[in-house]
Amino acid sequence: MSIKKLSFLGLTMAALLGTATTGRAQGDSDPGLSTIGGLRSAPAVMIDDEIFENEKSQISIGHTFAEGERGTKLYVPQLELRLAASDRDYFHVKLPYQAVQGDLGHIGGLGNLTLAYTHVLPNADAVTWQFTGGLDIGTGSATMVDASSRALPMAYQSSRGSTDVIVGVSMTWKKYLNVSAGYQQAIINYNENNYDRFSVDNDLTYSTANYPLSRKLYRNGDVMMRIEGQYYGNRAGISAGPLAFYHLRNDLYQDINNKYRELDGSQGFTLNVAGSAFVRFGRYGEWKFDVTGAYPLVQRDLAPDGLRREWMVMPRLTFFFNQDILLF
Repeated sequence: MSIKKLSFLGLTMAALLGTATTGRAQGDSDPGLSTIGGLRSAPAVMIDDEIFENEKSQISIGHTFAEGERGTKLYVPQLELRLAASDRDYFHVKLPYQAVQGDLGHIGGLGNLTLAYTHVLPNADAVTWQFTGGLDIGTGSATMVDASSRALPMAYQSSRGSTDVIVGVSMTWKKYLNVSAGYQQAIINYNENNYDRFSVDNDLTYSTANYPLSRKLYRNGDVMMRIEGQYYGNRAGISAGPLAFYHLRNDLYQDINNKYRELDGSQGFTLNVAGSAFVRFGRYGEWKFDVTGAYPLVQRDLAPDGLRREWMVMPRLTFFFNQDILLF
């Protein structure tokens, strides 16, 4: 099978899976690595026949809408910067603010700060390689509480309470196919979450909410793989395909005797169908509007880290600096 046929198959399968899935799907489980540097969707798009987007510094403002654990609603505005250091190197910075509304309350806070560096081996006529390394830095210790000062579960926390390392690689063949793989692992853990639904101080609503236990959560690592068919021109483009994660080991929580215990079912496989589309506007194509979405098909049994997603969609507006090539 040719690579161009594989790209078309990826786009077609994504569309069919997206229309065939039902409400039994569980979530996304992305700890952050699939949206940074060369690991993000369509990371090697070209502005014209000679210049890659990554050669231009750019600023983006996006807003994610999602449904999480037990029907919680997430609203996540986000600022992004991609700074071109050369035609082969760029830095990517992301800083979100996360607001969550659910049966235990409505709360918000600063999300994880993500910093990454990517080195590019470009070849517009064949295969472009990108190598990414970075950090996902928790801006808090997951200690947000409700109006009665009771600890909230991780589904309500804006930070996971750890600093993670991210490494990965992507391969893009012309305008048709993108394949990427990555790894994310906590290297410093400062999670002080104290959620315990069995506490005698809880009221009925709080006790029966049945969120996963997460006291002093220690989160283990994830691997990711994306296979994405894509096609684009100077002014518009689309991409779609499967996005998979595997959580390598069961996470740990601290019981009332301060002993760490495994959270059975938190290890496991997640499969999503994901896609994006964009349009450029402005005389030079200096503005870009894109929409990214994902829907889960398979999910691990338990997500104590609060990363369960029933669906997500993110519109985003990007401005490219020093973009002076006329696009017709």
